[in-house]
Amino acid sequence: MAASAATPAVTSAPNDPGFVRHQQWGLAQAGFPTAWCRSTGAGALVVVLDTGVDAAHPDLRGKLAGQARVQDGVLSTGAGSAADDSGHGTHVAGIAVADTDNGVGVAGAAPGAKLYAIKVLFAPAPGQPEEGSPSDLAQAIDYAADTVAASWPGPVVLNISIGSADAGSSSDGSTLSDSGGEISAAISHAYSRGLAVALAAANTGTSPLGGTAVQDGQALSVGALDQNGAVASYSPTSGVSVFAAGGAANAGHGYIGTGIISTWPHTSAGDYAWMAGTSMAAPHVAAALALLMSTGMSNAQAYQRLLQTEDAAQRLHVDSALGSTAPCGVRPAAPVAHPASGASQPVTARVVAPAAPVPTPAAATQPPSKPVAAASAVRLASTGAAHAPSGSGHGGSLLGRLALALSAAAVVWLALPRRLLLRVMRR
Repeated sequence: MAASAATPAVTSAPNDPGFVRHQQWGLAQAGFPTAWCRSTGAGALVVVLDTGVDAAHPDLRGKLAGQARVQDGVLSTGAGSAADDSGHGTHVAGIAVADTDNGVGVAGAAPGAKLYAIKVLFAPAPGQPEEGSPSDLAQAIDYAADTVAASWPGPVVLNISIGSADAGSSSDGSTLSDSGGEISAAISHAYSRGLAVALAAANTGTSPLGGTAVQDGQALSVGALDQNGAVASYSPTSGVSVFAAGGAANAGHGYIGTGIISTWPHTSAGDYAWMAGTSMAAPHVAAALALLMSTGMSNAQAYQRLLQTEDAAQRLHVDSALGSTAPCGVRPAAPVAHPASGASQPVTARVVAPAAPVPTPAAATQPPSKPVAAASAVRLASTGAAHAPSGSGHGGSLLGRLALALSAAAVVWLALPRRLLLRVMRR
């Protein structure tokens, strides 16, 4: 287990630039700042099953308690095992547990919780979307329940920002997802071991995983809200347990200001990015569960409390769930102008192409879908599109602008849905 950062001081006003500049609107929308007066999630562990994590990120390196990967049925652990070659997992992790009140980057929704990263998605070749198998994901969930949680002294929450392609939603001939029910079975097992599970409800053209487990009350399916508190256009509504901030695009600026800003693997362009999707909504709920369970609630009690304190539109209100609706520890701060959409951000964000999970007002193009390797494959996807900030401070010269353009083109695939493929021959 890696050394972890000290538990942050209890305050509703951490000094992270993204929070101070009101760019982390999703935290305020769900009531996290006042909820922190009752619980920061101290002692809890959030396990992110995704594309991995940037273990050296300045907002995550002190929070990482361990890492592993499951690939083709083989489990590996230790340093570097969950290296993120995509960015999606790093972004999800930062939403949940980024180091908070450290004067850097962004605040995490569960500032006192720690992080365990399990990589289950891999790029088959450079420039292609990450892939994995339902059996690998199920094995990773079992590992989290039987090994990671067994050695962790506090509550454990799983975040799964992965969904599946609907039948006929693409030209690859895909039909069903998790048809054998192994992922739902693994989630049910984790629940029986006391773990809580937050599942992205997927986006337009995709379906959520763990349907049986959600129906049985063993996991929460998370839909997405935009910055105005309305259900995001790409988010499903049927079968959703709770809605939380997932972000949306805005005309002329992609996702800047209206998406979710979080951690991103380091490049010369920066360490943070704006993204949108139910993939971004799920870690808000995973963090809320960590806050509740760190007060002594069981997974069932935490589910019940979140569901009982939703509003009529099923929106997350973690402050009400914790009975903590007044601010605390507010320190004097220098005035900070509320940025207009697309204005300055806490740090220079990662530059990626403005592809979107759904049609948006912004001018954006989506590269054509790549064919899947096998006709029997089933596509599972966690969607999160990313966009570069304007006024980033890069590209002041023609050469610099050209370099940024080439960089954006090279990573356009990062904004595509993350894929989880069912390989029948390995089942």
